[in-house]
Amino acid sequence: MQIRALALAVAIVCWATPGSAQTPAKWVSYNAAAKTVTFTLEAGAPGSNGPFNFDGYTNGGATLVVPPQSTVVINFINHDGTPHSAELIPDQDPMPNAGGDPAIPGAYTKDVTQGLPQGGTDVMRFTAPSSGSYRIFCGVPGHGLSGMWIRLKVDPAAKSANLVTG
Repeated sequence: MQIRALALAVAIVCWATPGSAQTPAKWVSYNAAAKTVTFTLEAGAPGSNGPFNFDGYTNGGATLVVPPQSTVVINFINHDGTPHSAELIPDQDPMPNAGGDPAIPGAYTKDVTQGLPQGGTDVMRFTAPSSGSYRIFCGVPGHGLSGMWIRLKVDPAAKSANLVTG
């Protein structure tokens, strides 16, 4: 009986705890042989933090860490009824109201200021520099300022890619 009660308590804690250490792994993978980071960027991820989020995170609450000189492939999808986009900008203030000037060539989705409609997809593909800190930011006017951004860090010490939260 005590074992059942313990198992039930563990199940309740795991179910009730927001997020989990393994949750970010569903969005990021790394192919060491090809030095390629693949990241799924879900705009307006269902069930979390309202529609102005990336993978459920807002206001820099998650950081994608990538090795230098890796090829970064970001698969963008908009789940929300409001148009959204993504663009890599420097991690500095003041944050712009709208997108339009990516920090790295190729590091933006199409229609960056208009956004992609619900169900819209695009692929961002670029080479990470030697180091640097950036924001993955929704370029639709006002969205980034409303908290729709997470971070991307190019870490010279990184041997693989990881999504760090919290």
